[in-house]
Amino acid sequence: MNVYDFDKTIYKYDSAKKFYFYLLKHKPILFWHLIVVGFWAICLGLHIIDLTKFKAQFFSIFKYFKDIDFMVNKFWEKQVIYVYPWYLQKLKKGDVICTASPEFLIRACMDKINSSAVVIGSKIDKSTGKYVDNSVNCKGEEKVKRLKQAGYSEFDNGYGDSDSDAPMLFMCKNRFRLKDGEIFAFEEEFFKEK
Repeated sequence: MNVYDFDKTIYKYDSAKKFYFYLLKHKPILFWHLIVVGFWAICLGLHIIDLTKFKAQFFSIFKYFKDIDFMVNKFWEKQVIYVYPWYLQKLKKGDVICTASPEFLIRACMDKINSSAVVIGSKIDKSTGKYVDNSVNCKGEEKVKRLKQAGYSEFDNGYGDSDSDAPMLFMCKNRFRLKDGEIFAFEEEFFKEK
């Protein structure tokens, strides 16, 4: 069984950012929201708020769309071509995708390319952008916690692109990192240097 990060691992870009700007493009009147997000990004940089609070502000754009599922599907119709070919060649039933992006956003993509995959992501209310059930951003050690809650303790192979994926990769017998769609052997030093 294999576990994968999604953004910049299976998919070329950061899907949450791409989707945010896709929404802005379709409703330019919401440009002011970008200014609000900029303010909260400064607060994050100054350590006034944590990443979960910032992301909740970022995802609050969802509430300005009556049918966010429609927007998600239209988004992936054009973006699915940016799923790396290496994953399409390796995919298997029961792959586990563990991501910091909203679970519903990634589930929609995986339904198009590997509907049997298990998707574990940030639990975001798609009508408000708020985290549900007092959850936090699914990143770093939170990925390990969420995987264990779902009943996983070990994987054969793990794939990630950043140092925040390291805790998840330590659950795997074989570890790989991705850079620009190329697979490299996991090197612990790579994650420590960033």
